[in-house]
Amino acid sequence: MTVADIMTREFEVVHEDATLLEAMRHLRDCPLVEDEIGIKCVVVLDTGDSLTGVMTQSDVVGEILFPYFVRDLADRTADQRRIRKEDYRALAAWAGKVKVRDVMTRGPVTLAPKDGLFEAADRIVSRKVKSLPVVENGRVVGIVYRSSLYRHIAGSILDQSGPRTPS
Repeated sequence: MTVADIMTREFEVVHEDATLLEAMRHLRDCPLVEDEIGIKCVVVLDTGDSLTGVMTQSDVVGEILFPYFVRDLADRTADQRRIRKEDYRALAAWAGKVKVRDVMTRGPVTLAPKDGLFEAADRIVSRKVKSLPVVENGRVVGIVYRSSLYRHIAGSILDQSGPRTPS
């Protein structure tokens, strides 16, 4: 079994010169892969359509939105720390100016379609990521999600464990 057997071939793409606001739209609105509900990764390409980075929901929330709110809300009293509409407007204006290339995760670790599942598991676990782009001949051809890898490995183990006995 190889990465090609478990990778998702449908994925969202955004170019590095797009704005953060555009990337956020892709992350929010992209159709969910049936088995990957709640896991979204946008592949970032350069003008030649080569992989330059990735952006995930975690990147946006943890590295971009949360620090923005922490910085701006820190000066408010406890009862004023609610996020207001004007906070969202200010953030939208800011995100409409920031380029994806300035906030993406650069040079992501990748897999090849011919890589084995051990290599996929090793990279996902050692890098503490939920997904990895799959690249062949310099082009992104899919994404492997940690959840897909788990389902395959767990399914194989359970298949070899014999019939399920009633409790």
